[in-house]
Amino acid sequence: MIVRVLRARIRPGKVGAFNVLFRQQVPLLKEQPGLVYVKLARRLQPDGSEDVVLFEEWQDAYSLYAWVGADLMEPRLVPGSRELIDELIVAHYEALDKNTDDTATVDTTAHGDPFEPERAPPPNGN
Repeated sequence: MIVRVLRARIRPGKVGAFNVLFRQQVPLLKEQPGLVYVKLARRLQPDGSEDVVLFEEWQDAYSLYAWVGADLMEPRLVPGSRELIDELIVAHYEALDKNTDDTATVDTTAHGDPFEPERAPPPNGN
């Protein structure tokens, strides 16, 4: 699996127009063969600007190239949205967890909770 992350910064006067346009990106992505997961999120800044993250998970490189084209660093965006973006970063990652089952749980009974620090046993074994 390949994870593709697009991060964008939108200046204050362009946030509303960008949001209207870019919300069209998710339904368009969901139509693409090989897309496993997509999430669009934003963080409003105190100065009125906005940071946006588009998180995509693709089942394989073939599917990703079919969507993006030959240059993976070139974002494929809804027409008109690029002009509203001040800064754009595209990054790709190899997914290390190959399990796509969202219901998977961590068994904490056998080895303890992996997110809890190990505790020394009580004195005298009590």
